[in-house]
Amino acid sequence: MRMRNRMTRTVALLSALAFMLAAGCGLKPGVAQMYGPGGTGYGQQGVAPGQPGLPGEQGMQPGALGGTGQDAVPGATAPGQSQAGATRTGGTGGTAGSGGPTSGPGGAGGPGGPGGPGDTTGVTDKTIKIGVHAPVTGAAAFPQKSFERAVGVYASYINSKGGVNGRKIEVLFRDDKFDPNHARAVCKDLAEQQKVFMIIGGAGSDQIDSCARYANSVGVPYISAGVHETRPGLGSLAKLRTYYASSLTYEQQAPLVTRLVTSQFEGKKVGLMVADNDSLDNYFAVQQESLERAIGDNLEFAERVPKNIQSEAPSIAAEICNSGVEAVVWMGSPSGLINVTKSMTCTVRFLGAGNTNGLNIVAEGGCPQLDNAQFFSSFPQLDKINQMDPNFEPAYRKKNNGEDPDDIGIAMWGAEKLVSMMLDAGGKDLSRQSFMAALESGKTFDNNVYPPVNFGKSRFGGTAMHQLRADCGQRQFFTERLNVR
Repeated sequence: MRMRNRMTRTVALLSALAFMLAAGCGLKPGVAQMYGPGGTGYGQQGVAPGQPGLPGEQGMQPGALGGTGQDAVPGATAPGQSQAGATRTGGTGGTAGSGGPTSGPGGAGGPGGPGGPGDTTGVTDKTIKIGVHAPVTGAAAFPQKSFERAVGVYASYINSKGGVNGRKIEVLFRDDKFDPNHARAVCKDLAEQQKVFMIIGGAGSDQIDSCARYANSVGVPYISAGVHETRPGLGSLAKLRTYYASSLTYEQQAPLVTRLVTSQFEGKKVGLMVADNDSLDNYFAVQQESLERAIGDNLEFAERVPKNIQSEAPSIAAEICNSGVEAVVWMGSPSGLINVTKSMTCTVRFLGAGNTNGLNIVAEGGCPQLDNAQFFSSFPQLDKINQMDPNFEPAYRKKNNGEDPDDIGIAMWGAEKLVSMMLDAGGKDLSRQSFMAALESGKTFDNNVYPPVNFGKSRFGGTAMHQLRADCGQRQFFTERLNVR
């Protein structure tokens, strides 16, 4: 079915726009553009001698972290602090390349299942050390203190109950500055210097991609919310031996988005806008095809927009309004969405896949034009979390001196709770091999925050998403439906 594409845009200015990071368009302090500068260069550091590297690599100088020592979460281990107790056995492991068999001491095992000697890096008789990276500074549209307050809340809670199989969870947090090269560098530090057992990716598809591929190259388990599935020239994340997505990928959410469109905008014009970073190429194709099949010529345009939307916001908003669409499927940065909505002179419903466009910081910046926007999310909003997990709010307040919780706190609580369940499933004789075997056993992990997760058939273990809706009267998102499949 042929789609009428009435809108085109030259994106030759992208290279220059990557450096335009000044705050603009009425954003609140601490909110900047979502996609920061930096390419997809994955350095060679940390790959074991004689092991396959990553395609398209660019070298990264040792010690390229560029940190200030201010990225440690209060109550978590600061950079350079030694681990309590000695690591029992094992190292960082061999490489897995692009899903091929691993080799070398402490390797993560081949495609048929975890194997080799048990790698207990990061595990002692008393502790399990895990790493977390997320954007605190740089070009992220997140309140700068949110991740710092959120990381370690569940770990502190479960530690007060005796930990996991008698071991306390120790969380090390690093600011990846919303830059894929810096993300890889901090993950290298976590794996090779801090000797963590595993790594959690907090947010940012390009940063998650970069760190996941690095972690795979050194045999470190890596878990994040679902993002894109594949990247040009680098292949599918599903082929990484140590990668696990704990919610539906963007591609898996495409049918859910299409159902939202068809249920609410039958016979109406709809547009599709997706950020022009290459990690979203496949999602763009999948979502466009899904919409074309469902609504045909009512898909008025399908367009890529710059990663960093600032000066272009008025022209993008004008094109949307002039097109006559009643809804826009949006997959791009929260800050870009905020900038565009602030320039709108018409009423259009925005909707799309998760996870970050359903954050309250987006409603605060994008309302009133963002009213009734609907986005999917792997975690519920503040209106439902106390019903689903009444331990969250008291634990958050206890760790953060009585501060009110926010939705990023919910996201990290859910991630740490999920990982704790998985660590428990790895058994008392925990190793990276037993951990990954437990994940791939077909067991369903349901923490009553995220929808159930099962990695029995795929590295993409999500089964459903929560559906959020913006209420501009209160300038926040609410949980509209749980566990949408």
